[in-house]
Amino acid sequence: MAADRTGRGRPDRGQSDRNVSPERVECGWFLAVVMGLVASVIALVVVFIAVAVYDYVATPHAAVLDTLASAGGYLATGIGGFVAGRKSGRRGLTCGGLVGLVFAAGILTAGAGSPVAVPFTGATLQRLLFSAVAGGVGGMFGVAST
Repeated sequence: MAADRTGRGRPDRGQSDRNVSPERVECGWFLAVVMGLVASVIALVVVFIAVAVYDYVATPHAAVLDTLASAGGYLATGIGGFVAGRKSGRRGLTCGGLVGLVFAAGILTAGAGSPVAVPFTGATLQRLLFSAVAGGVGGMFGVAST
């Protein structure tokens, strides 16, 4: 406690005693990554439903659908990174990037059918890298929003 001009005690500026709301409580990095992965899956389902509705209504070319699906996957990864960064309260780049890597690896594995069947090509490495970047950027925005 520091004394003001009147001699009464007041709290120091460096140590605030503000109440923290329950939604802003920091959690461990593992729980934050798991919550980010759950948010990524939910966001991916919503994005793919929107792409399916667009496909039903407009009948676009296959290349357009492929681009929309890829962009939607990166958007879902960014949303998961945002949630992970917000829940962890710090290290948003690390938590979000980890969400991106794990999410992309899971999607690639599910698409190939088994971990052994995933081809290790430049496109695979590019997808993992873009997902890690999208998750990391989302994680940084998540930490900044707290």
